Amino acid sequence: MTTRIRIPHPEFRGRRAFLWRLPLLAVLAFAACCAGACSDAPSGAGHGNLAPETHLALLPDSALRTTTSRQHMHWWGDDPDGFVAGYFFSFDGVTWTFTTKTDSIFSLTLRGTDTTYHFAVRAVDTQGNGVHDANGPYGAEPFTDANGNGRHDAGEAFTDFGLWDPTPATLGYPITNTPPVVAFVKGSDVPESTFTVASFTWVGTDLDGDESIAEYRYALNDTASATAWKRLPRAQTFLTLTAKDGIISGNNVFYLRAVDIAGAESRTIRMPAEGGTWHVRIPKTDLLIVDDYGPTDDTPAFYRGIVDTLLGGRFRGADVFDIKAGASSTSKGRFVPPFVNPTFTETLKLFTHVLWYCDNNPTIDVAQISLAPYQQSGGHVLYTASFPESALDPRGGITDYAPVDSLTPQSITFVPANTRLEAHAESPGYPVLTRDTKGTPVAFIRGLYRKINAANMYVLGADPRWSGNPVVAVRSGDRRFVMFAIPLHRFDGAGNAGAVIRQVFEQEFGVR
Repeated sequence: MTTRIRIPHPEFRGRRAFLWRLPLLAVLAFAACCAGACSDAPSGAGHGNLAPETHLALLPDSALRTTTSRQHMHWWGDDPDGFVAGYFFSFDGVTWTFTTKTDSIFSLTLRGTDTTYHFAVRAVDTQGNGVHDANGPYGAEPFTDANGNGRHDAGEAFTDFGLWDPTPATLGYPITNTPPVVAFVKGSDVPESTFTVASFTWVGTDLDGDESIAEYRYALNDTASATAWKRLPRAQTFLTLTAKDGIISGNNVFYLRAVDIAGAESRTIRMPAEGGTWHVRIPKTDLLIVDDYGPTDDTPAFYRGIVDTLLGGRFRGADVFDIKAGASSTSKGRFVPPFVNPTFTETLKLFTHVLWYCDNNPTIDVAQISLAPYQQSGGHVLYTASFPESALDPRGGITDYAPVDSLTPQSITFVPANTRLEAHAESPGYPVLTRDTKGTPVAFIRGLYRKINAANMYVLGADPRWSGNPVVAVRSGDRRFVMFAIPLHRFDGAGNAGAVIRQVFEQEFGVR
């Protein structure tokens, strides 16, 4: 291998000699400086510990415009001879809070329509005195309370603060108040017609922080009078009203607004929406007919006719609550309130007695929620329904409100005309019921197994289509609930359905 040696041009030889000697001069100068020849040393050794400097992301004159009370503030610190341990911040210059963060979101409480807050933050460095200072100028130094006894013990690590920035970074925040906003929860609309019970729910928000909402105010029908507005605490966003609260017979409107701590009010909202009202009915008697029946036939007239003549016409003209109107496979009837509990339950409590008749697709979830508390309040229920076999087994729900422990797994899919229902030995004295001869088929009959404290009332007469004599009607031990697992209106062949209902009201419910 051949090695080439490049000889510089004579013109540059002097310059190369100078450049070669330059590093040596720099080394000599650096050595002299280290020996004390330099008077401007970058180290803090000659000056002692230097305090850190604190900065805010905004310059003091950049926040003079008004802003909202929810502020995201940023800061940082520089230490010329060490490291920053953390920061103390304050809004009053008296109480200081330590943090290792360099930003935070603050919700500044309004003291009036407009408020100016003065924020101060100062950095502190790590060059402390090596011991825990329990009473420093800004409070005790924080430490890791390993044993949780609330005091510093030997071996527990603490933040050893050094110097504080003597001139904290400060900034004024002029806060302007924004009024709150209130809106009804979607899907919570009151039905177009109710009895004297209605519920409302809403959500309140405020750009200044939801906690700045002081209260809600509502009114029924009249908003002109100052006394018409009632107050609710901020935490209450659900309200159920009854006649004693001002719901009246006929058309009603509910009004609502929010008020913040500075007195600013939201826009007033109303339910129903602008131009609408909801109609309220006053109970006519102490019996309610719950129509849980979808087909269009004479069944509703059958029960109304019996009730009108029951006990000498005591319940004549009784109210009907149609919970099947407008129902579909994915939604409840349009008169069923969004909140079964408490609204529907409290509606039932307006009445002493309920006659609830169903088709073969009963609204079990509504009954499950409402009927147990209704009975506990002293109410009486006569319930008649058929229960089909389906992917959704209804037995778990039924046992919550009816005096049954379970139902037979399979239903009787066809009950022929003239089939007899006979009184069980546990309930003597009830007349025979006979399947009518009308063309409407009767199916989905499920046998019942009563609860231990209940009593059997009716059984199916013997027939080759089923085994034995399935129990199809039971009553609760307290005689507040009578359940027929048959469509009672299809067993009036002997004209005894009305007599059975009368006997239930007199003998079981104690109505005279």
